[in-house]
Amino acid sequence: MKNLNDHFLEGEKIYLRAYKEGDEIMVARIENHPDARETLFYAFPTSAEQQKEKIHFNIKDPNTVVFTICRKEDGEPIGQTAFFRIDWVGRMATFYIGIADKENWSRGYGSEATALMVEYAFQTLNLNRIQLHVAVGNKGAVNVYQKTGFKIEGTLREAMYHHGHYSDFYVMGILKKDREITR
Repeated sequence: MKNLNDHFLEGEKIYLRAYKEGDEIMVARIENHPDARETLFYAFPTSAEQQKEKIHFNIKDPNTVVFTICRKEDGEPIGQTAFFRIDWVGRMATFYIGIADKENWSRGYGSEATALMVEYAFQTLNLNRIQLHVAVGNKGAVNVYQKTGFKIEGTLREAMYHHGHYSDFYVMGILKKDREITR
């Protein structure tokens, strides 16, 4: 079991903590592995060193909050989640999540991390809106977001080029009042 003092947000199966040296290796897997890259539409290879620089840049950005997702059973870092482009006046942010290895998919880790982040956004950061973009064909992610309370607000037609064709993306959002209704 890893250090319990680093658990910033805790769920049943996972916890979220701040970045630690070495997490960049797992984040590079998110962007390099064909399975994860397939859902996130990353087009270029990356290295752990590049990810380390990117993480340090994001940590210093006052409009970004980044967490490492860890399994509770063994403390292993399995993914990353964040709020980007936080608008502290408009009280909104853009949500991101990536789980590195396919064997950690469909185990409830992403759902739990998403729910923890939504709760954190509304109860601690006092945000009013969280939004995201997700490929229309990524049914698993769309289901997770809808289960958490996100609503499809529109479609970005032919938003990204992928596998020789343009793909549509949903714009999904959740408001603080939506979450209060679903509890």
